[in-house]
Amino acid sequence: MSASATADENFGATAGTSALAAESSAVDKRRLNTWAMLCLFSTLALTAHETDDQNMKRSENLWITSVTAITIGFSALAVLAHVASTSVSALFVGTIIEGVVSLILVGLWAGALPVIMDPSNGLAQMYVGKSGSNVADYQATISNANLYFTSWGAGVCALMILAMYIRERLGGSGGMGMGYTSKWYLLMLSSVIVVIESMRFKNQVCSIEGGTDSVTCGRNTYGLVTGIIGLIVSFLISLFSSLGRDSALITTIAGFVMAVLYTLCAGLLTFDNGPATYVGNHYFSAWAGFFISFALFGSVLKEFLGVGGGASPAAAAESGGQDVEMDNI
Repeated sequence: MSASATADENFGATAGTSALAAESSAVDKRRLNTWAMLCLFSTLALTAHETDDQNMKRSENLWITSVTAITIGFSALAVLAHVASTSVSALFVGTIIEGVVSLILVGLWAGALPVIMDPSNGLAQMYVGKSGSNVADYQATISNANLYFTSWGAGVCALMILAMYIRERLGGSGGMGMGYTSKWYLLMLSSVIVVIESMRFKNQVCSIEGGTDSVTCGRNTYGLVTGIIGLIVSFLISLFSSLGRDSALITTIAGFVMAVLYTLCAGLLTFDNGPATYVGNHYFSAWAGFFISFALFGSVLKEFLGVGGGASPAAAAESGGQDVEMDNI
């Protein structure tokens, strides 16, 4: 009886270890793919920037060139480290070096994206308005689509790499999984953009006489409040999710609140007299918040009601090990 119990315990431990190793390998593979996409997006962003006729070699343009070039170098080295031999890979993959590099790149793009997206710089966006009217109704719209989309692609990839690294280092293998955590990070990013664009619209358009209607500025204020709430909520939930300590009840309530807020936000900002009826950052971030918040609410609602199949591989393996153990008793 004792020998059988010992064998069962060893089998359960082996199964759990194998599952954790498989999960770690899958995470590393996802990070490799994201590093490769970051290198690609950065290369395309650098090309789009250098071939733009608005590039006047000002300090802003030199900053963007530096950020994209640094990102290309770091991401290419990261890809090589991930595909290299085990001894070389062990020096970078999952270590503090990879975390520092990903953090540096997130910081660089956090500084580069506002410059690229500022309509007053005329790099990826520009202001357009109505002529021959007392109210100009200025709004930002995309002026360089290649630079616009590839820059956002690089910024999102850098953030995703950091999110995956943090979750792995903090041991957050429980909870609802990396895909769920990433959605909260993306909602946080969308909220940051809504806040930045709403503040920019308030300072650059609402503050000038005849810049836009008072109704439009009022809707912009609602977007600013929604973005701030979304930023705080998504930061807290993503932090607990990275630790693997997310609560189904709390996240369900948070997902519902954000879905309601962003439904109103997308409607008020992008329809009729909204400040984001033209395609640009304000427009995309409002709708991104809408779709991501509903995706999150659906995920957490299924988990809370117990109808989802979102158990992590480690948890599934542990459960499977216990089933085998029970079968042998």
